[in-house]
Amino acid sequence: MAADDKAPMEGSPASDETVVEKESLFSRLGSFWNRAPQENDTVSLFSPVSQGQLSPITDEMVEKFIANETGLDRLKVMYSIDPYTGLSADMHNVLSIAGPVTFFSGIIIAGLRYPRAKEEFLRSSERGLVKFQRQNLRIARRYKYDTILLDLFRTGFKAAFKFGGFFTCIFMVNQSLATYNNKSSPLYYGAGGVVAGALNKFADGVRAMAAGGTIAGLLGLVYGGAFYIFQNQFNMTQDQFHWEDVRRRLEVGFIQPTKTEKKDIKEEKSS
Repeated sequence: MAADDKAPMEGSPASDETVVEKESLFSRLGSFWNRAPQENDTVSLFSPVSQGQLSPITDEMVEKFIANETGLDRLKVMYSIDPYTGLSADMHNVLSIAGPVTFFSGIIIAGLRYPRAKEEFLRSSERGLVKFQRQNLRIARRYKYDTILLDLFRTGFKAAFKFGGFFTCIFMVNQSLATYNNKSSPLYYGAGGVVAGALNKFADGVRAMAAGGTIAGLLGLVYGGAFYIFQNQFNMTQDQFHWEDVRRRLEVGFIQPTKTEKKDIKEEKSS
């Protein structure tokens, strides 16, 4: 029997069959984030990126749109509702950082509070109610842990509200200034720290507001400088982020043409 007439062995792929490679988890995530938004997609809090090199929108179209917009126009887009994602890309930038900071600050402060809450309960008069419930230890222990847990929830909520509001104010001021000027700068984090620190000490008087604003502003400068280096290293500055967001919105068709563009379109249709 000739070598060409031999049948393929069991388990070996046929010559005319293409071998399909399985996609890994990271490649699937990459294809999800880099795909173009479709018309039948549901509303999502995550802002999808543009199609990249496969985008039908040219670089000249994006640069022309950015050249014609003003800082006030960018601010209006930031605080408006995106019909596809629900939130603008700039606002999603703020909440994607402020949300985890608020959540984890409440958990960390509540965890640090637990030994103190347990000690205060043992010293309080309510311990006597647990101590004399010999006939039903289950209810007594449940009352003890419910009291401590309620204290932890109260402490965690206050900490999350305080720290979350403080950092959200910093991020909002920074993002508003960066969006208006279409560039990133450590000074914007310093300005956000000044505003957040002053508002945090509003009830304590002018001196306390000045001191709080100064300290928070210095901390904002330190954090802003480190984060600005990180942004430059990975090409994530505000002007690059806004450029990609404009191309994405042009692809989806959310950006309405200007009056001159509408006039040109009408002239082309009439001709």
